[in-house]
Amino acid sequence: MLSHHERQSVINILDDILGIGTSMKNDEQAHYCPFCHHHKKKLQINLKTQQWHCWVCDAKGKRIQRLLKRLQVDTRKIKKIYEIYGDDYVVYSDNTDEETVELRLPNEFKSLLKEPKGLNPPFRKVVEYAKSRNLSTEDIRKYNIGYCDGGHYSGRIIIPSYDVDNRLNYFIARSVFAEEKFKYKNPPVSKNVIMFENQINWNEPITLVEGVFDAMAVKRNAIPILGKFIPKKLNENIYKKGVKSINILLDEDAQSQALHYTMQFQNQGIDTKNIVPSEKDASDMGFSQVNKVLKHSEKTNFTDIISQKLKGL
Repeated sequence: MLSHHERQSVINILDDILGIGTSMKNDEQAHYCPFCHHHKKKLQINLKTQQWHCWVCDAKGKRIQRLLKRLQVDTRKIKKIYEIYGDDYVVYSDNTDEETVELRLPNEFKSLLKEPKGLNPPFRKVVEYAKSRNLSTEDIRKYNIGYCDGGHYSGRIIIPSYDVDNRLNYFIARSVFAEEKFKYKNPPVSKNVIMFENQINWNEPITLVEGVFDAMAVKRNAIPILGKFIPKKLNENIYKKGVKSINILLDEDAQSQALHYTMQFQNQGIDTKNIVPSEKDASDMGFSQVNKVLKHSEKTNFTDIISQKLKGL
């Protein structure tokens, strides 16, 4: 929730760009629309959700910074909006229609390798959670795993992902407190990234898994796709890099997509294994069991695919 000072700062920025607005109920501001120039204040901006919408020309968006970017305002003002609504992004000025941001870790991010002084309940809870996920000190160091004990991501374990140039391209923020309503509170940026790209050797077999903890259980050359569908950028890179062998290790409820990708890659001449988990996902199986399964699995052939489809997978 915005503090009074933060709220007033946002209003001041909007008033400076759009003219003096009118306060409405539900924490909304009404302004003259800069797109259709209607004579009444038909552009409504919600200060809580950041959503904005003109009731005349239907111009709309989900973030205030996107509105300001479309209006080509001073990037310092856009940066200020980013800082107020989470402090996770820095805007780059460009001339494309697509929003371009450089992601950075929250200001409150702390490495899990450094034990804080005094009592720190979030740190203790994150350590317990890391142990329950069988994360080792080596894993924490390799993936730069940390946590936040304050701010927007307080009480969450943070797993950063870096691209081939070691630039942050995404991060996972998973709550370690059972009473938290939302398990994940990830940055509102595109998931069209290659997770853990700086850890990948494209000349060796890659393993596609659903989540970051699954990838860390595999440990070697594993890429989390953050769901059931392979991101476009990753799909393109698989062909661009000439990947020769792929293991697909998705959860049981994602086998329809897994079979689709198995056929897709095999049709392009890539040796592909679709590994159907028995009951546990990769993170629950652990390193030893996962690698035992990978080692003893064979390339999925057409008969296997048909058999799995008939079973309803």
